[in-house]
Amino acid sequence: MITDRPPDDEAPVLPWDLFATRIFRWGQDQHVGIIGPTEQGKSNLAYHLLQRRSYVAYMGIKSRDKTLDSFARQGGYQRIYDWPPKQGHIRKRPVPWEDMPRRLVWPDATNRRGSRETQRQVFTRMLDDCWRGYACVVWDDFWYLVRILGMELDAKQNLLNARSAESAQVIIAQRGGGNRMVELYDQPTHLFFAAETDESNLERLGPRSSPRRRFVQHLDRYQFLYENTREHWLYRVTAPLLGQQ
Repeated sequence: MITDRPPDDEAPVLPWDLFATRIFRWGQDQHVGIIGPTEQGKSNLAYHLLQRRSYVAYMGIKSRDKTLDSFARQGGYQRIYDWPPKQGHIRKRPVPWEDMPRRLVWPDATNRRGSRETQRQVFTRMLDDCWRGYACVVWDDFWYLVRILGMELDAKQNLLNARSAESAQVIIAQRGGGNRMVELYDQPTHLFFAAETDESNLERLGPRSSPRRRFVQHLDRYQFLYENTREHWLYRVTAPLLGQQ
């Protein structure tokens, strides 16, 4: 049984500023996967990565989320309850992307039963709109979206075909397998793994001898193992926590 961490030079620890400005190159037609347990800073990491995208539609599904509240306070995101976004007090008109480039699509989820259908309808309309353009789509809490809201086919279609529309996809999930979405490892160009101790989830990372699996077992809280699936680079990085920059 191999449990020791590989040598540091196989996945050097980089300061965030160096990684973000010199290493991380995110093309408009490339997807990002952020995978790991809860309370490991996945949404916080997404916030910093998304600074590279001019137009963003972020799917929020919880009734309350302190990290997403910070998106609006610090990142200029505007919360959208319905789609398409509209403005005006009397005659409401659709808001173009240029006037609202960062959209936190966050329907009211305080009603447990009613919120599911509302969320599914709003998110589906959003995906139709983003499909025609270049906006980055963020799938937060991926398992909930594909299994509870039944959006698995939408997710697969976006992962496989959205590149042709230059719509980058960001998948945030607690695990890379177990939800029939094998593309979580296959399709993204950029993968970020948080610390993991669950043996069934570790098995999905690769054999015990793989650097990916061995590093993930030894990451600090909020630290991520970054893997470029095209260039086969491995680095360890920690994004600044929102509200503490």
